[in-house]
Amino acid sequence: MSLLEAVFARGDRRLCAVLYSAWQKGCTFDAWDDSFDFSKWTAAFKDCGIDPDFYTARKRAFDEVLPWDHLDYGISKKFLIKENELAHKESTSPHCREKCSACGANALNGGKCDAINKA
Repeated sequence: MSLLEAVFARGDRRLCAVLYSAWQKGCTFDAWDDSFDFSKWTAAFKDCGIDPDFYTARKRAFDEVLPWDHLDYGISKKFLIKENELAHKESTSPHCREKCSACGANALNGGKCDAINKA
């Protein structure tokens, strides 16, 4: 189940065929343990010529275009890259109520955000 969650979290439109194939094989109510059949999912991936490892097991460059890059949620990719680098150092940004980390999200609701001032 976790593999499927990882695939679809990072997936793109090519996975539509996998979803349809899995459904045709009887994959419904897969969140229920008694209904989940991983072999049907692996068959669906194979039938569609899609390797789940492409979505789950490869390293991605920061400049790779991701399926959600066209969405504007107020937080810049530059900020997310900085957060990733902090995570690898086992460090975190302060909570917004303590200190603005300049992510830009607060500006979406008309609030003050240091990211606007630093841009």
